[in-house]
Amino acid sequence: MENNSLKNIDNLILGIGEILSKHRCSFSDEEQVLLRDCINMLEQSKSEPDQLKWLSTSVKVMGTLARIFSIYNHLKDLF
Repeated sequence: MENNSLKNIDNLILGIGEILSKHRCSFSDEEQVLLRDCINMLEQSKSEPDQLKWLSTSVKVMGTLARIFSIYNHLKDLF
């Protein structure tokens, strides 16, 4: 995998970790587990030489993040 791609993955991992540390009380236990799972999937994908598998992992992570934050934004509007 290219260095630029690895740098972007590292930045995403750091960003998710920062969100977890700063907004921990805002997320349910299940959402925190999902965010940690995203970090684990991204860490594993860094060593994946197969671009198709890497892309599949990236899509899963982005889908999970989209679900978490769309639900979070919807609930924020209710209160």
